[in-house]
Amino acid sequence: MKTLHAWSVAGMALAVTAAVGVLVSGCESSTTSGSAVVITPPSVSLTVSNMVATFTASAADTNNVLNLPLQWSVADATLGRIQAEAGVTAVYLSTGKIGNNVVTVRDQSGVEGVAAVSQQ
Repeated sequence: MKTLHAWSVAGMALAVTAAVGVLVSGCESSTTSGSAVVITPPSVSLTVSNMVATFTASAADTNNVLNLPLQWSVADATLGRIQAEAGVTAVYLSTGKIGNNVVTVRDQSGVEGVAAVSQQ
């Protein structure tokens, strides 16, 4: 079962990487010059005993800036939600359900970044 889970996490990481690649090539903005937003960490694994993750956003290119305020969202609210956000940081809270979720951040120029959340 752990092997299957490892493949699921690897598949999600590949999907997130592909999504970031599409965002980098498809976003045009005078402020960010087409760069994506980078979320750190890019992926997390949560358990029932560790249901909280903190994410930080930054411009992919150090010559650019993020246009605040940022808008944070999750793909599946039944798995978790953004509990708090301030500046470039957001706190994700798991509902305790098992599954995979995606956290997305968007700046005021429409430039986005994504991170993967694996809940076990």
